[in-house]
Amino acid sequence: MLELLVASVVLLVVVGGAVNYISLATQRSKSEQVKVDLVQEGREFVDEFERDIHQAGFPGCGAFNGAGTVNCTAMYNNVNIADGLVYVSNTRIIFEGDITGLGTVASVQYELVDSNLTWPPAGTCPCIIERSQVPKVANASYVPGTSPIAGGYTQATNWSQELQNVINSGVPGGTTTYGGGLPLAGNVLFDNGAITNTAYYAQVTTMKDFPIFTAYDQFGAVVPLPLDNSTKAGQQALATIRSIRLTINLLGTASAGYDQKTGVRPVVTLVGDGRRGNKMAWE
Repeated sequence: MLELLVASVVLLVVVGGAVNYISLATQRSKSEQVKVDLVQEGREFVDEFERDIHQAGFPGCGAFNGAGTVNCTAMYNNVNIADGLVYVSNTRIIFEGDITGLGTVASVQYELVDSNLTWPPAGTCPCIIERSQVPKVANASYVPGTSPIAGGYTQATNWSQELQNVINSGVPGGTTTYGGGLPLAGNVLFDNGAITNTAYYAQVTTMKDFPIFTAYDQFGAVVPLPLDNSTKAGQQALATIRSIRLTINLLGTASAGYDQKTGVRPVVTLVGDGRRGNKMAWE
């Protein structure tokens, strides 16, 4: 009986340890799966952004100006010609191009909205990046001398795609690399919520302060934003942009996908560079 009792105790200890290990492995596996899902969703969005920027400005005015008789600077409202970059800021981009390769010029917009779905973002994150794509409409795209975000660009929008759980929203000044990000809503899932999400997940300030969109010239220097094509100076500045970087920091949700052992939510960072391959009408 004594030997049987000792054997039972030993068996219980071994089985208990195995069950605990399996439970921990299952919890970690779920957390890692969420991280994989975040990367996959974000990567698809980044890849599409890179393709879009590469098509900005195609087909340009030069494709219709073989005889050199077309005034390309006055072709903003032509449905067959893509204006290229219309407006670029750290939280929003507007441009035109044949995105699908089917010969139809589209008006494409990306923008970052806060947790209240407001642009420009002014509340809290996690934020959302939205994407709109609509066919360009003739005689509706440009009002000379008026900023695109103040009524100068009257193309419609169709926000049909979005990427959620974005925690970086920086709007740095001038050529500063980062700064000005929104706080993160809520508190952590451990220590009885004694620490704010901002204090824990944004200990490295670039996690929330790095801008979504950053423009670079041909030498790799940061181009100060925002810029638009409503003025001659704005057009000249937009022409210096050779690439636009999309930087996304994603945070797993509080309802699912966090490490159930530690309460920590997974964080992933994705970066994509969209290179402008076409001239704009005024170049």
